[in-house]
Amino acid sequence: MTALDVYLEGVVEPIGKLKSAPNEEVSFVYTTCDLPHPISVSLPAREEPFGDVATRGFFSNLLFENEMRNQVMEKHGISAGDIIGLLYHLGADCPGSISCVPEGAGPVKRPGLLAEDYEPLVGSPQVPEALSEAEEPLDVSDDLARIMTSLRDNRRLPPESEDPSPLAGVQGKIAVTRLHDGRLALPGKKSGAPTTHILKVPRANQMQSVRQEHHATRLMARIQKHETVRTCIIGEGDLQGLLVERFDRRTEDGKVYRVHQEDFCQALGLGHILKYERNGEPGRIFDAHAIGRLMDATLQPGKARIAFFEITLANMLLGNSDNHAKNHALLYTGQKPVLAPAYDIDPVLLNDSVTHEMSFRIGCARMADDVGAEDLDLFLKAIGAKGFVRPLARRCTEIIETAIAHAENLPPPSAKQLSAVIRQQAHHLSANAGFEIDVPEFDNMPVNRPGAAD
Repeated sequence: MTALDVYLEGVVEPIGKLKSAPNEEVSFVYTTCDLPHPISVSLPAREEPFGDVATRGFFSNLLFENEMRNQVMEKHGISAGDIIGLLYHLGADCPGSISCVPEGAGPVKRPGLLAEDYEPLVGSPQVPEALSEAEEPLDVSDDLARIMTSLRDNRRLPPESEDPSPLAGVQGKIAVTRLHDGRLALPGKKSGAPTTHILKVPRANQMQSVRQEHHATRLMARIQKHETVRTCIIGEGDLQGLLVERFDRRTEDGKVYRVHQEDFCQALGLGHILKYERNGEPGRIFDAHAIGRLMDATLQPGKARIAFFEITLANMLLGNSDNHAKNHALLYTGQKPVLAPAYDIDPVLLNDSVTHEMSFRIGCARMADDVGAEDLDLFLKAIGAKGFVRPLARRCTEIIETAIAHAENLPPPSAKQLSAVIRQQAHHLSANAGFEIDVPEFDNMPVNRPGAAD
C-alpha cells in the first residue's frame, strides 16, 4: 500500500494520510483535529477514513491534464487512474494551500519572502498593484517575451525553463509573482514560495480572446456586487497575455501567503468530467440543488446565494455559458468557506466552434436565451432562496440596464462583438421575463444549441 502525507501551508505536521490499495482504490483520513479548516466540504473533519469515491472526487481534481502529467505517466508507467502514483510526483504544488508528498518528506509549501524568494523576469513591465489602473496594455520584452512566445506557440515554457507552479486549463499559462517594485518574478527553485498572479497566453490565432476576457471580467465587476478577479493586458499585436490576480493569495509585511480554496467539483466530490450538469446523473450531478448545498456550507449562506445568482445572471448577459463547476470556487478564510470571487469570465458565445448550452440549467432552460421569470424562480428556490420575489426582479432589471450601459462604452473595434452579445442576451432575458427594458439595436450573434457542435 502506497501512502502520502497531506499538508496545509502554515500547519507544521501532516493533517492527513492519503493511501492507495493494490487495486488502486484510495482512501483519506485526517490525522489531527487541530485544523484551521477541513480541506473540503466533501471531506469534513472526522476520525473515520473516507472511501474511494469521496477521496477520488476531491484529490483527482488536484491533478491537471497537462504535459507534465503526461510525462510523469509515460516515464514512470503510471495509469491515469492511479491518482496516488501521480500525486507522488506532482502533489508538492497542488491548487490552494494543500500539498501531497511522500511519507516523511516534510512540508514543501511555505510563505514567500518578496525580497528573497523570487527571481525577477528581465523585460517585465511595471505592473500596478491595482490591475484596474492599467488602462493600456503593458510592454513586454526579453525573458517575459520569450516565455510568452513559447506559451503561445508550444503551450509550454521554453526548454531551458522549469515550470514553478503548474496550472490547469486549455490555454498556455504560467504563475508569476508581483514584487514590491511592480516587476514580475518566478519563485526560486525549491523555495516553496507562492505566486500572486496567473499569466494566460492564447494561441496566435486566438489573440482576440485576451481583450474579450479582459473586457468581460471588468464588466462582471461593474454589473454585479460580488468581488471579481482583477486583470490587465500584457503585450500587443500577435503576442498578448492576460494577467490575472490570484484570489487565493494574501500579501502582508513583505510575505505572500496561500489561502486554501477548492473548486465546486472538489467541494461536491465530483470528477472533472462532471463539471457540466449534462454529464451528471441523479445523485452525482452539478446542478442548482448541488449549488444550493454548497451555499448552505458557506459562512453566510444567504449572502452567498444572492451573490451566486447575480454572478450567474451576469454570466448569461456576457455570453459566458462555460461557467462550469471548476470555474466556481470556495475560499477558506476561516472554519467555514466563503464564495470566491468571480473568475474565468469567458464570453464563449463569441466562439462558434463550441456548444453554447449553459453549464447548468436555470429552471427548465438549457440555453440562456430561453430563460424566463419562471425559470429564475425555480433556480432561486433550488439554490435555497425564497424565489423570484419583487426585490430580486428589480435587482435583475438594474443588472441588465447596467450591462447595457457599460456595453455602450466598450472600446472599438475589439469589443464590438461583445457589446452585441450583451444587447442580444439582454433583449432575450428582458422579453422572456417581462422586464420591458429598452435594448438598443444589435447584430444577431449565432447561437450553437445542443447537438449543433461538439
